[in-house]
Amino acid sequence: MPDMAYVNGEFVPLAEARISVNDRGVYFADAVYEVCITYGGKVFLLNEHFDRLERSLRGVRINYAVDRQFLADLLYEGIRRSGYQETLIYLQVGRAIAQRDRQFPDKTKPTLMLTFREKPRIAPDKRERGLEAILVPDERWGHCHYKTTMLLPNVLAYQKALDSGKDDAIFYDSQTRTVREATAANVFIAQGDRLATPEENAKMLSGTVRRYVIDLARQNGLELDERPVAVDELLAADEVFLTGTTTEVMAVVRVDDRPIGKGAPGALTRR
Repeated sequence: MPDMAYVNGEFVPLAEARISVNDRGVYFADAVYEVCITYGGKVFLLNEHFDRLERSLRGVRINYAVDRQFLADLLYEGIRRSGYQETLIYLQVGRAIAQRDRQFPDKTKPTLMLTFREKPRIAPDKRERGLEAILVPDERWGHCHYKTTMLLPNVLAYQKALDSGKDDAIFYDSQTRTVREATAANVFIAQGDRLATPEENAKMLSGTVRRYVIDLARQNGLELDERPVAVDELLAADEVFLTGTTTEVMAVVRVDDRPIGKGAPGALTRR
């Protein structure tokens, strides 16, 4: 079944999709994006993704009005055309196609791009054993709460983890020694039956699945704090897990070669 794209106002096979070299997303990473997945053919947390897309657009001053019905129709048409049982969707809105210049261009319109691929499956043995992570000082810009395509620090941190034989990196504030997030997921810790996750702030992206897990935990009677989480707390926790659209919920069993809890996915994570 074909991977599909929507560019320049039309659907094309992904291998044939082309964008302009003058797209400011290419020159300056001047774009915002969302990643969605389907379960049972339906896009998970679609309105929450649209909410965050609007926040990101406002935050970086891209003048694009989110027509939710129009975008939803495009998403489901792309899902239909790709034909996968479950789909991974990438949606990007760029500021404009314009000659390279730092200032915002006049009289141009934002660019819309979507891609549709088969949803990746997390191998059962990977979920069973959990992830190993490294700690990386956070050197990113001060507006990580906007979901922009400016992701080179995330790429470098993730590659550093892979080069070390690990699965991911967890960013932390080197001054306060508090946890921020992983390279594409939010971080939770568990101590006994009490959960904690870093509170929303400009130095981390609040994930749609993060909020879903917070609400689900509280609905099930679990105590959960949104507050600063110290690195030492993370390392001493009974459990650590990551949440994200493609990560779903994954246990972290070792950080910087130190076992978390018993060094295996714990009971709360498995729930």
